[in-house]
Amino acid sequence: MAMAAIVQAFALAALVSPSTASTFYSALSPCPLPCSVSGPDPANWTHYHDVGRLSFCDETTLFDLNLHNPVDDPESSVTIRACVADSGASKSRKRLAERELVARQKLSFNQSDEAGPGAKALTSSCGKAVEKKQKVQLVHWGTARGDSVADITASTAQLSRVLAESKECGDEVLFARSGNTIVGTYIGSTVSKSSAAKLVAKLGEQAKSAGARSAAQLCTSFGPTMFGVVADTTGDLAAVQRNLATWSNATCLTGFDKQSTWGDVAIGTIPLADVSVTPNGDGRSLDARATCKYTQVKAGDGCWALAKRCGISEKDLQKYNPKDKFCDNLLRDQYVCCSAGSLPDFSPQPGADGSCAAYQIKKDDTCATVAAAHRTDVKRIESVNDKTWGWAGCRRLMVGQKICLSKGEPPMPAEVPNAVCGPQKPGTKKPPKGTKLADLNPCPLNACCNVWGQCGITPDFCTPSPADTHAPGTAKPGTNGCVSHCGTDITNNKTGPAVSRQIAYFEAWNHNRKCLWMSPSNIPEYYKDVHYAFANITHDYKADVAQYKKMFDEFVKLKTKRRIVSFGGWSFSTEADTAPIFRVGVTDAQRQLFATNVVEFLKKYNLDGLDFDWEYPGAPDIPGIPPGDPGDGQRYLSFLKLVRKALPKDKSLSIAAPASYWYLKGFPIKDIAEVVDYIVYMTYDLHGQWDHGNKFVNEGCPNGNCLRSHVNTTETNYALAMITKAGVPTNKITVGLARYGRSFEMSKAGCTGPECTFTGPKSGAWAGQCTDTRGYISNWEIRQLIAKADNPGSGIKVKQMETKEGDDVVVFNDKQWVSWLGNNKFLERLFKFNNENWAGTVEWAADLNWNSYEGGNDNPDEGSWDEDDDDAEPVCDFSLTFDSLDALAKADHPNYCMGIYALATLSKDVDGALADYKDVNNGYDGLFGYYVKYIKNLIPVALDDFMSKGGSKYFDCSSNQYDGNKTHSCAEVAKALRDYTMFDMYYSLRDDKGFYKDLADSHGIIADWVKLGKVTQGSHCTPDSEQDGCEDLRRVYHGWPLKADKVEPPNPKDLVTEAGPNMDELKDKVDATWMDMMLGQWDGPANDAVQVLGIPVAMLKQAIESMREVKKIGETEKQEEQKNLIITIVSAVLAVVPFVGEGSAALAGMATLGRMIAFAGEIANGALTLYEVVDDPSSAPMAMFGMLLGAAPLPRTPGSFGKMGKLEAEISDSGKLAKMGDVIAKDSGLLKKIVNQCKK
Repeated sequence: MAMAAIVQAFALAALVSPSTASTFYSALSPCPLPCSVSGPDPANWTHYHDVGRLSFCDETTLFDLNLHNPVDDPESSVTIRACVADSGASKSRKRLAERELVARQKLSFNQSDEAGPGAKALTSSCGKAVEKKQKVQLVHWGTARGDSVADITASTAQLSRVLAESKECGDEVLFARSGNTIVGTYIGSTVSKSSAAKLVAKLGEQAKSAGARSAAQLCTSFGPTMFGVVADTTGDLAAVQRNLATWSNATCLTGFDKQSTWGDVAIGTIPLADVSVTPNGDGRSLDARATCKYTQVKAGDGCWALAKRCGISEKDLQKYNPKDKFCDNLLRDQYVCCSAGSLPDFSPQPGADGSCAAYQIKKDDTCATVAAAHRTDVKRIESVNDKTWGWAGCRRLMVGQKICLSKGEPPMPAEVPNAVCGPQKPGTKKPPKGTKLADLNPCPLNACCNVWGQCGITPDFCTPSPADTHAPGTAKPGTNGCVSHCGTDITNNKTGPAVSRQIAYFEAWNHNRKCLWMSPSNIPEYYKDVHYAFANITHDYKADVAQYKKMFDEFVKLKTKRRIVSFGGWSFSTEADTAPIFRVGVTDAQRQLFATNVVEFLKKYNLDGLDFDWEYPGAPDIPGIPPGDPGDGQRYLSFLKLVRKALPKDKSLSIAAPASYWYLKGFPIKDIAEVVDYIVYMTYDLHGQWDHGNKFVNEGCPNGNCLRSHVNTTETNYALAMITKAGVPTNKITVGLARYGRSFEMSKAGCTGPECTFTGPKSGAWAGQCTDTRGYISNWEIRQLIAKADNPGSGIKVKQMETKEGDDVVVFNDKQWVSWLGNNKFLERLFKFNNENWAGTVEWAADLNWNSYEGGNDNPDEGSWDEDDDDAEPVCDFSLTFDSLDALAKADHPNYCMGIYALATLSKDVDGALADYKDVNNGYDGLFGYYVKYIKNLIPVALDDFMSKGGSKYFDCSSNQYDGNKTHSCAEVAKALRDYTMFDMYYSLRDDKGFYKDLADSHGIIADWVKLGKVTQGSHCTPDSEQDGCEDLRRVYHGWPLKADKVEPPNPKDLVTEAGPNMDELKDKVDATWMDMMLGQWDGPANDAVQVLGIPVAMLKQAIESMREVKKIGETEKQEEQKNLIITIVSAVLAVVPFVGEGSAALAGMATLGRMIAFAGEIANGALTLYEVVDDPSSAPMAMFGMLLGAAPLPRTPGSFGKMGKLEAEISDSGKLAKMGDVIAKDSGLLKKIVNQCKK
């Protein structure tokens, strides 16, 4: 190592504090902390909530859990508290850094197990044990495996050692695990721990004769004198748990296959006289109100045992406890009097500060025993914990959990040593009132925090699943319930980038390979930004390109590209000689010099930008170099700020960032995003040979070696959600695309499916002919192998397939499995990330996809587009985007590209229209209410108009003033009564079907809106008017059509809502056709696709624009404004009619309303044309919509689009498009101009 590097290494060491090195992450460690580090109190041990998690560790482990919360109950949730058992002589593997940083403690259990604040330690000693010869029963089930002896011996040895050293009083529950063997022991409160230790060791000594499960038990009918130890060699923790629960209930094991006896075993017990009759409790319980001596019922106790313990007779015991059937109803932990007087009030009461009476769950607690011990009941416990963190009900009590026993504010949840987020993270203080506990200690990057205090980015961490109690901090059984920053959706994606980038990295060292060469001048033209990988940084912080000077000089001379130089990379960041350069270079002492030097380097060569690839700030676990420091990220940010400040404004600054939560959390990425122009997001290498043996990398794959794609779609989406949730907008993220594959040798030839595995730890994959690296192969080499497989005698078989996530896989010779982005998948991602408001894409690396040599190119037709060649590269610049059809119409690009750009712009238009629809649709119901009011007011006018224009022909009429009240035609009767000032005329509907059909067809009024009733026309003469010959007027029409009492016109909003799915379908068709054209799979003219899809998009935009105008006008008293409102609503509704499916009830209703408004003369010219078009299903626009989006649409093919294109031309030639609204008229003109370019 150079002297400068040695100096930097010492400087680096100074940055790493002891607390940094001692950080323990249980999510990444196969084993819990050693017991010597976490101490003797199980509350401080590593907490797990999955039984299978214990199997990750290959060392002997001690643990405990609640005996009465069955681990095999699917409705249960468990807490397992564990530590690695380590005697002073145990050196089975390299210990964690904590062992060097934390003073070793002798493992003992001589500390009190407090229930929390206010609880008191034991005040009495255990008493002097008296040894007595007793018989111990040894029982067996099944036959043990031959290889289980060592595991039984290791487990029992550790349990025995712990018990021998323990000075703890009271009963004990403890487990040990070694290999697949689980040993558990229950020790009653009067059994001495030293005797128990000998019995546990004795079981271990007889391991060779053990069964599949063996147990030794001291059977008594009195719980405090019970003892048992059981060893199960099948790993059945549930069975061991049940055995211990049986002993804790003062019951002996039965149902075994064989038994024997250990005779005359000396067992020490504490005499009953030494057991205090005043057990410990909280300070409030043991107050001056106690007027009798008392004790608590133990498992197996009867009145005889209680009387003996109290030192009184059974008769006196019953006298002091005068309850009916007292001896028949004893409950474990119940208090009883041993002398005259009454018991203290043990019922829990809230504290003076409003807090509830808190209690911490112990290993053998149930709600019933807790209730009995505290003079309360189970129902009360359940009722007062609805706001208690982690309260999932009495069936799911977890050891160490804090609960309420009275009303009041719940306690802070117990700290969990390995929690890294949420309220149980060590050191968390009680927050001010009103603060949600779930919001405490959020995860880095705003990742999801689950109920167990662990951070992650997958649905397992990010899906809320509150328990049936709905208490905070709970999850349904079998889930891990998210409590904060939940969800895996991509966010921060509302705004697009100023510039969309299609970036490629260029490997300067590529000529060191045997083949697959590229020079800067051969980089494909459509890459506008090229990152030169890599320039070195010297130990005095100067840029150095001497290693590949020729390549760099050629790179600098590029004229048509933005030339960005990249510093760093994996090797530079992780090799011992160079790793300190970044770490020390960003410190206060060196930061300014470093920043100045790289900016001066850029200026010297007139480069276009700087890119930094430090892998990774703060990383604690990169092999071969010291752990990073948590302050690395902030120092990196400070450095980047200096660089940004010194860079000319037209020069770009970028960094590379990992798509891994574990490494990205070391970056203050939100703040960095505000400094840099874009982030190179490395969404590749998600899996590789390094997964082998990693138990955490693949869920459901205990050895980590399940075959997974390194560009896995699902995990890529999780990573994108992670960085955007962290506060980085999509318009700052260029998404990584791999131009290489990750290869593996399959464990089983021909295997398919997610359970298939690969060999390891060393890679058995083929080395590429050029890259010459097992496990890593370029796209060019993959294509070469696929091509060779077509040649007879090549010896290569190939199978191309997709994973269940839709990722590309190639399998060679049934054994060589390669994940990669084939051309179609590559273009799909290119399409996606150069749109949808991302900053663009970045590829590693251009030289892995083409082979240029001897000044030539192995693909001489690179500049052409071959629709039949799956490996052909597009000539179109997919990073180009257009904000509008206006902008596109002014552009000049190759004809095929114009079609692609047109569909991309239409897709953007649909997105904008749908987003606007959601916006203007907000609060629209109220505005449609004005429309409904208008329609109701129009009905009487329309009915009178209908009747005046011949509607009476459907009635018979009569009058007592004409022809003796005989029935005649209404026209005849009306004519006869014309000169009468007073009469009653009776209308009788003769042809109701004809009447209502004609009324609906002509005026849009349906039968439900009509009632037949009385109408009176009348006036009275004044005295003055009588002198002028005035006569009173009273004309009464009976059975006249009137507006019904209850009229419910169809809400136009319903029609707009029904149109929604077809709006989405239009978007899908636009995008699918766009994708086909990008992939070269559209074998028809681009102009048909653009024309056919463009008109519906324009109508959608017209509808949204009209809806927006409706909201703008609103309700007004001015008649003219009201009229404008109605016209605008009609325009909006008519524009979406083509999107509504045939047979729609809403569509039928709107047809009647359209006729009403047409009758009223309220439809403006543009809306009238729309009305005429949509009212005629055979019209060209409606026919075209039916073909495109109808109940039986034509297939999305060039042929179908050709047919629809003819209809579109008919509409256009008729001139109707220009009259259907401003938006439609404008867009149709622009589309015609663009289409004409596509035809060139």
